[in-house]
Amino acid sequence: MIELLAASSFSYPKDSGKMNEDCILPPRLINDGYLFAVADGVGSYKGAKLASSVAIKTLSSIEHIQPTSMDEIFNNIRNRVRALALGDEAFHSAATTLTLCYANHEGLLIGHVGDCRLYVNVGKKTQQLTKDDTQHQMLIDQKLFTAKDLKDKPGKNILTTAIAGNVVMDNKTFFIPYDELPVCDGVINIHIMSDGAHHFWEKRPRLSENTMKSPPKFSASLLRRIERNGPIDDYSVVSACFSV
Repeated sequence: MIELLAASSFSYPKDSGKMNEDCILPPRLINDGYLFAVADGVGSYKGAKLASSVAIKTLSSIEHIQPTSMDEIFNNIRNRVRALALGDEAFHSAATTLTLCYANHEGLLIGHVGDCRLYVNVGKKTQQLTKDDTQHQMLIDQKLFTAKDLKDKPGKNILTTAIAGNVVMDNKTFFIPYDELPVCDGVINIHIMSDGAHHFWEKRPRLSENTMKSPPKFSASLLRRIERNGPIDDYSVVSACFSV
């Protein structure tokens, strides 16, 4: 039996008073597990906010979830994003990324497309479980360059796929049992971040052990870091701690 011990989340626009094109789903109980997610509307296209909102609203209405239903969920979201253009042709290129996690008593079921990231705690640091769908990551996977080679090169935020009606969607689904995850004393901490948040996390990806163990403390610390340095994009985090 899985138990939600604590959760914390935030989602803010890059500039105060402007539209936030991120959208989040805090942990939501479905059957014997919890579903949570972050969607990041692709800001270079009109309808980005609507697209990310459609993704989260769709997840908010789900009553059952299992590994075999993940493709159906992503395709359903894609069809709803595509339908935006039926009401307004300007939304033809509306797109969003999406990273979701369903945690139950067996392990983590993860669905992902785009460049939001899912991390789990490993002591004072984190382990990234998702892989970015970006030009940089594609070049790294093809062994043409290393991450160090591309560190300061353009293309870091150029997506290779997303949820959109006019591009090929290459969503990934995978399940990881708890015996393959860094569970500590029967507890696992999970964080999903949009790129506006993980940009700052990766600059110094560690905090004190007490802060890492507490979603409210973790979120507050990362929020302070982002606002102290100045946001580069909309920034969102959903952090949760479960007893498994």
